[in-house]
Amino acid sequence: MNQKYNTSDSIESLKEEFKKEPSLERMIQIVAAYHEQGLTERGIGFAEALLLQIDDEKDRSMQMGMIMELVDRNEEALIYLDKALKISPADPQALHAKGMILTINGSFEDAISIYRKLRDANPSDIQAISGMILCLFGEGRPTDALALYQESTGTLPKTPHDWHPKGMIDGIVAGYFETNESGDHGIAPEKIKESFRRMEDIIRNFGAEVQMFYTMGELSGREAYKKILASKKIRN
Repeated sequence: MNQKYNTSDSIESLKEEFKKEPSLERMIQIVAAYHEQGLTERGIGFAEALLLQIDDEKDRSMQMGMIMELVDRNEEALIYLDKALKISPADPQALHAKGMILTINGSFEDAISIYRKLRDANPSDIQAISGMILCLFGEGRPTDALALYQESTGTLPKTPHDWHPKGMIDGIVAGYFETNESGDHGIAPEKIKESFRRMEDIIRNFGAEVQMFYTMGELSGREAYKKILASKKIRN
């Protein structure tokens, strides 16, 4: 009884904060809180009611796609993202979101085609590079994945937020070398470790905000690699 009361109290507290300062981030926190407590439908309903107030259909579909991905309804998320992409086929945010869902679902070929499109528009798109590296590992092409990683080491993010996908790249590669599947693919683990050490030295010069985004990205990268590894084992 106390746990239910505390849960309800926590969600209501988040809602009060949202009323005072509405934002997408706060809305997502509320949906996540509902989902965590097994009240997913209520969280989705809360988001839908708010997003109906958005006149722009593309933005509304984008946000609903993000919500559905958050609550692990990837197929529904893809439907919303496709609606957004029908309106704006080259929208990078929608393409990145769709690419990652396809990657986690194991649809590597489809995801790679999206990442190629993004990189054709912007060869230095770090988020697209991180997704493509993950796909290449998923397809059992570690040599190609590590070659792309090496190529990406010379690209430094331009904004603090961009350090998240940069950290994700390092997390994915670290996850790979922490498994028993690394073998000899033309790049030694010692060389990778040296690359990581250089990156740590660089990050220290950029301050706490950059370090936070990089660390969060690194953790996300390791987790994403684990998901890819687990899905490969299930398929095999």
